[in-house]
Amino acid sequence: MDKSIIVFGTVFAAFIAGVFSFFNLVNSKEQKVSEFRQAWIDSFRGEVSLLVSSVAYISFYYQSIRETPPQTQDIEESYKDYVAACAGLITRLNAQDPDIRTKHTNSMFLETLTELRDSFNNQKYSEVHVLSKHLVENSKPLLKAEWERVKIGEKGYRKNKRIALGLCLVGLLATAVFARYLYVASPIINS
Repeated sequence: MDKSIIVFGTVFAAFIAGVFSFFNLVNSKEQKVSEFRQAWIDSFRGEVSLLVSSVAYISFYYQSIRETPPQTQDIEESYKDYVAACAGLITRLNAQDPDIRTKHTNSMFLETLTELRDSFNNQKYSEVHVLSKHLVENSKPLLKAEWERVKIGEKGYRKNKRIALGLCLVGLLATAVFARYLYVASPIINS
């Protein structure tokens, strides 16, 4: 009987170690995904800032030089920033996201971005100023949703956390039952 306890304990310990190794592996992967999401948020915020500042500078430049012809080298860098930021923002967002709320938020942002680009390209700078503010406002729910997703963790992480908790409770219950069995069986073994 004593050897069965040792064998059971060894097998149970190996099982628990394997389960925790698996959960550690999954959680490490999910942590990395969360880190990538955080980097996405930071880059998205930077691109929105770059876009708004470049269109503001270019708009101000064109509105202030009414008498003299514009010098393209004065705004060349800002125009490159504008193009890069637009391209970056368009490629970052999925207008066909399967999540309805995210899809709506992305669509609103992309619509505002398209309006801003159209107004900017048609040199309607007073509209660009207003649309820049709308773009920043439309980016806030998008950034908040992504931040909430980072905060609560990925679906796999949340699922594994619940499973790990369940396994801990099952392990605790099994240990208690086995301890009770040993306590009850101990007088029989010793006699």
